Amino acid sequence: MPEATTDQNTECIVCGGRGPFPPLFASHGFTMVSCPVCGLVFQDPQPTDGDLAATYYHDEEWTKAMLGPLREKLRERAAEQVRRLRAAGIEPSGTLLDVGCAAGSFMTAARAAGWQATGVELGEATAAAARERGLDVRTGTLGDVMDELEGGYSLITFWDVLEHLRDPRRELALALGLLRPGGVVAATLPNVAGWYPRATYRLIARPTGRWEYPELPVHLYDFSPATLRRLLANAGFSDIEVRTFATPFWYYRGLSLSVGALGGRVRGRALRAAFELIHLPVYPAARLAHRENSQFVLARRLD
Repeated sequence: MPEATTDQNTECIVCGGRGPFPPLFASHGFTMVSCPVCGLVFQDPQPTDGDLAATYYHDEEWTKAMLGPLREKLRERAAEQVRRLRAAGIEPSGTLLDVGCAAGSFMTAARAAGWQATGVELGEATAAAARERGLDVRTGTLGDVMDELEGGYSLITFWDVLEHLRDPRRELALALGLLRPGGVVAATLPNVAGWYPRATYRLIARPTGRWEYPELPVHLYDFSPATLRRLLANAGFSDIEVRTFATPFWYYRGLSLSVGALGGRVRGRALRAAFELIHLPVYPAARLAHRENSQFVLARRLD
């Protein structure tokens, strides 16, 4: 287990607690810690801009994959996001801002459903590809493009985005200001308190140093429903509702549990089998208990 950070000036973005924070997990030189006051999990120290630039954020091949082999999966996911919003009582009307819109799959589904959609995307190649498809997409973070946005949105979405942001507090505060009164922010993100990641952490990650859950270094923060609610409340949101759902196990098989990630030798095969065996009973139990490994949140601006 790595040693705790010695930087006592590090601040927890949820409760304001100060470091050093106890380490939770480390991989490839990146360390996740846990705030002992509120339970927020985050990287400390945070990865550098160079670390993040070397990931898929600015990878043209990743953009090509989204427009090619992954296109149908992304369409299915976008359709599911529209269904999830409707099931929560959010009907497709008015203006929508999709933060972290990637190549625009959700924007396309949202426009077809009845929203007027604008997007914001950090990856330069991905944002350019979305614009080539005729979508209104600005490049950067929400803070970067505030002057280009008119505001008054009825819905702002962060699909698997908040955990990637340098300062999700600031982005949520900016989103609040862009919403019309009564407007809604919706987000999906991993649930670090879900039963499956907790079980695999205790049974596999701690003794072996391999965990299917975190995507390091790109996940800067990992929230539980409790820390997510507190973050949104601190940003000024009300009527906060968090529901859990399952990230399909095939997602892990293709990424963190793939042969490329774990290797094809005996140890890699044994690790994959162990994760597979744990997921078989835990997934259905977590669904019944509402402790699945991803979360969907809605929050409103009331004034």
